[in-house]
Amino acid sequence: MTVERHNSIREAESFLRETEGNGYASQTFGVLRSVERSFWRCLPYKVLRHPCFAVSCVLGLIHPFRVYSAHDARGVVLCAPLHRDESGAWTVVSDEIVELDYVDFLYAERSPSERKEAFQAVMSRMAEDGIANVTWRYLETDGITADLLQNWPHQMTQVTQNVRIDFKDGADALARSLGRNTRGNIRETRNRLRRDGRKVSFVFYSTVGIGGDMLAPEAATLLRKCRTVYIARQASRYNHSGWTARLFFRHGSYIALSVPGDCSFVAALEIDGIVGAYMEGYVNLKRKALEVPRIAINDTFKRYGPGRLLVLETAQWLEAHSSVRTIDLCRGGERYKLELGGTLYTTLTVCAKTEELP
Repeated sequence: MTVERHNSIREAESFLRETEGNGYASQTFGVLRSVERSFWRCLPYKVLRHPCFAVSCVLGLIHPFRVYSAHDARGVVLCAPLHRDESGAWTVVSDEIVELDYVDFLYAERSPSERKEAFQAVMSRMAEDGIANVTWRYLETDGITADLLQNWPHQMTQVTQNVRIDFKDGADALARSLGRNTRGNIRETRNRLRRDGRKVSFVFYSTVGIGGDMLAPEAATLLRKCRTVYIARQASRYNHSGWTARLFFRHGSYIALSVPGDCSFVAALEIDGIVGAYMEGYVNLKRKALEVPRIAINDTFKRYGPGRLLVLETAQWLEAHSSVRTIDLCRGGERYKLELGGTLYTTLTVCAKTEELP
């Protein structure tokens, strides 16, 4: 097994693309590349916070990203994209402010023994390069890496609850399975919109051939309107206000850079032609799931509860137009997610030693 080291995600593009689409994790080259672009685009902010680290990155004294690839005669078996933070710690690639919800090594479709050999070879090479520990944030508990780490020296430091909504039995079955109060709230939402003479429409765009073309001008216009709603939400709920926050959420974060783009989508519920609620993220065709790192409602229509309606409309639309049967709302066990038929699943923050076991 041969291991190669690359000092940027772009430098490792061919290796990442070879595992992309076949690997276990949801990240693809496009998303990872957007994280790297986000790092450099937000450099002025980083200079203010960590001037020595940022200047060292600019001068090439420190490479903040690194990718290890393990391959044999048949091709790539594993890619390990890493990011070094200001303290010198190495994590599997994540964005600085808005963490990626799925972080893992990328694996090709190989046998368990080949994956184990590649994992050991990469971890051993990291140790040779002076990386004593590597951290995964939000690592899925039933994945390949979690299984490989069972017999590897590691420590779990945090458990995170996540929620996904499965409608494999159909959107109507999902609606019938909801609690009485939730069904009543949704019924009242529809009645109130009808009484007020509101015109409601649902739109869906993607770059994977589902719905409208995400790269079309009308989709770009919708996405700009949606992000205005998201920025208002961040300001009201988390006090992320001011011009720097607006710049980051529109142009700096990895989501803003990768959507529209690689395997991305936007779904919106419009009320009288105005975005009432929306979600954006990635279409994972392997998992047959929407992965939703961003969802927000327009406070102008808060009295209608458009978020619940958005999720149900999305499920109905996906059932009619695609093979996607999961809406993964990612981190956070908020009540509204569970009320909409969501089920909890766990991701872990894991720190592992790179030394190979005997």
